Amino acid sequence: MDRIILSDLRVRTIIGTLSHERETAQTLILHAELFADITKAQASDDFHDAPFDYAAVEAFLYDYTARSRYFLLEALAGNLAEEVRRTFPGIAGIRLRIEKPAAPRYAAGVAIQVERGVID
Repeated sequence: MDRIILSDLRVRTIIGTLSHERETAQTLILHAELFADITKAQASDDFHDAPFDYAAVEAFLYDYTARSRYFLLEALAGNLAEEVRRTFPGIAGIRLRIEKPAAPRYAAGVAIQVERGVID
């Protein structure tokens, strides 16, 4: 299965369980591997034959995340991955990683990765 990769999408949103996290937006960093069959677009070199518009997926990821108000990265990542697949039927699977750089005390960041319909 082919992959289109969107990386380092930075989004500010409210996320977390601590009181200060509910008041001030934090930056999250999203990475998405989108699994799809690109052979029709490969053969035609025509935008209309692409399995989906990756600029539209990027905007969807950004807008959904920016508007969200989840407490847990697990909830955000899982729900976002499922919404992407529902909204863009040309995406056969998604591997979504969301990093929260400000979360840990000593590490550079914490992240969660979810996979929905992924074919390796």
